[in-house]
Amino acid sequence: MPVTMTESYVHFDGDPQTDSARRHLERVLANRPRRRRWPWVVGLLAGGGSWTIWRAWQKNRNGRTGHTKES
Repeated sequence: MPVTMTESYVHFDGDPQTDSARRHLERVLANRPRRRRWPWVVGLLAGGGSWTIWRAWQKNRNGRTGHTKES
């Protein structure tokens, strides 16, 4: 097992801990950033809230004027 020394650490070729850390850093650097999903959630909540307010406003407006929609 060859030993490599630098000024800050000792590295053994085949050292599982060092290899694991290297593989982890490779994965972190290779992966692209994840897409954020919160804009979809905010959009759904805003759309649902707008629709609910619009429906409540429509019912209130029809109640005040005395007009009702008959199906």
